[in-house]
Amino acid sequence: MTEQTPAPATRSDVTDMLTEAAAAMVSSTYPAPQAEEVLRGLAAAYDADAEIVLLPTLVLTETKRHGIPQIRTVKTSYRFDQMTQVQSVLAQARHNKEDAHDVAESLRSIATKKPIYPSWLRVIGYALSALGFGAAFRLDLPALLAVTVLGLIVGMMVLTLSRSPRFAALLPLMATFVAGLMIAGLSIFLDKPDPVRMVAMLIVVLLPGATLTSGIIELVSGYMISGASRLMYALMILGSMAFGGALAIGVSGIPATRLEDVTATLTPVWVAWAGAALYGIGTFLYFCTPVRLWLPSLFVMMVSFGISVLAVPSLGVALSAGIATAVGLITSWAINARLGGGPGDLAIFLPTFWLIVPGSTGFIAITGELESAKNLSDVANTAALTFFAMAIGMMLATAVYPLLSKIAPDTKLIMRNGAGLILNTVKIKPEK
Repeated sequence: MTEQTPAPATRSDVTDMLTEAAAAMVSSTYPAPQAEEVLRGLAAAYDADAEIVLLPTLVLTETKRHGIPQIRTVKTSYRFDQMTQVQSVLAQARHNKEDAHDVAESLRSIATKKPIYPSWLRVIGYALSALGFGAAFRLDLPALLAVTVLGLIVGMMVLTLSRSPRFAALLPLMATFVAGLMIAGLSIFLDKPDPVRMVAMLIVVLLPGATLTSGIIELVSGYMISGASRLMYALMILGSMAFGGALAIGVSGIPATRLEDVTATLTPVWVAWAGAALYGIGTFLYFCTPVRLWLPSLFVMMVSFGISVLAVPSLGVALSAGIATAVGLITSWAINARLGGGPGDLAIFLPTFWLIVPGSTGFIAITGELESAKNLSDVANTAALTFFAMAIGMMLATAVYPLLSKIAPDTKLIMRNGAGLILNTVKIKPEK
């Protein structure tokens, strides 16, 4: 009996695999420069001379001289467990040259993958993220209890409505409006100020962090169409959320004197650090971050949070957030490289983005101005400074990381032993 050798992959199989890989990268909200680098490595592994075009909702692939061009629309957004599974499949395919048809089927199955955590645990994670974010702002104990209970309610609503395509587009507006009504009523009933900031704590995980991050990286990398599209979409989401919050405050009839930007009573400073960690754990549960990424993600978050806190007195909120963003991105890329490369760094970095980058602050400023001052010039100045700081931080990370990786070939940006302590994974190395 002779051993059967597998037939070589056909060009159509390779083209189909590259199309599925490109769609998975877009669903993971990865910036076009990073996605193209991964896809070029995948195409080279299969000896395919391919052309791939990536847009936020569309991918086009063609394997020259052999394949038929393929076009694919993309309308899904992956959870963190799906992002990391995409990373695993592409890394194995690139280094082991697995059957192209099987790789394509594996990538297709990720779109329908069930969450790794049950719904009730994800709702608890949503509430913990609200509690942690509130503690990071050092709210007093009654306010922290309130945002936790309301976080459970909003979390159940968000998780239920997110399963329906009919409500998906309106979900940020609806969630912010409902959260605003509940917080405004609670503020009046308990005589508590600062309802706008408390609203942000209930919907912070709905802020378009991945879209903003990818859009800015694409713009500074010269991908104007993709970057501008993502940035415009993110601004529309932020605007709709701000409108929902302002509408809720207006409907409730809450006096403008209560729209304060700080709370009257603050908890001790250590509560903010504990809150940052608790917030991270909540986002890990809600977005289904695999357990093996909890420590790396928490490491990036606490380092960036510490930098932002220490830099605020001398540089201000916006610039300190820009520096923290750059450090967080570089560290995430370094950790991701040690994990084997591919689309995994956003799952590590995004919780840090929501905590550090003043997207929530921008939301608070816009909502407060629309409701109380009606002065859009201050809003424009705040937004411009925020996005400028974000762009500078990401430009710095994009420019510095390749230089550091050349100086330290194995991307030893964190101390070698330190990285080994927080990573429990063997790096996949290409075949020689």
